[in-house]
Amino acid sequence: MATSVLSLCLGALGIIGTAVFVTSTGMVMWHSRGARIWSFRWQWRNWRLLQISAIATLFFMAMTASYGILDQPWAWLYLIIACKTGTWWLRCVINRRV
Repeated sequence: MATSVLSLCLGALGIIGTAVFVTSTGMVMWHSRGARIWSFRWQWRNWRLLQISAIATLFFMAMTASYGILDQPWAWLYLIIACKTGTWWLRCVINRRV
């Protein structure tokens, strides 16, 4: 398979995947917009956001590896996004009250 065709497919997958994660985050925030702090609904929202960010981190790391194998500069962008979502997830998990 030609690397240009693979790069095009990865580009489409990256745009679609990023749009899915942004949309799902927006939907979670919209459905829990009136939740009081420390209520069950607020904790459920945080749990869902943690799940979305963990999956997004794995997705962006996979995109980094895919573009890294192809020697594309997009790998650096996806690496930065993966590090940002990963550190946000890690910070939320560490600061989480039990």
